[in-house]
Amino acid sequence: MGEHVEFLVPLMPLFATLPLAVAAAWIAGRILKHRERNSADRAEMERLRQEVESLRAAHLELQERMDFTERVLGQLREAAPRIPARD
Repeated sequence: MGEHVEFLVPLMPLFATLPLAVAAAWIAGRILKHRERNSADRAEMERLRQEVESLRAAHLELQERMDFTERVLGQLREAAPRIPARD
């Protein structure tokens, strides 16, 4: 039986490293999936940041318009005291 196995002796280093190569390929696949997911997460985060910035700008504009309207109404109240004050 020993003579039937002797042809495998030169292949022993290959057999010894095969599990490591499979494990390395599996780990590399996991890393690539993680990077793809991180890239998608970063894109989504950037989209959300832009949306928040847009909402902030709209909120600021609305605040400025409300302040302007309150100033105009205040001036009108001073000019015509009949306009009721806002509570």
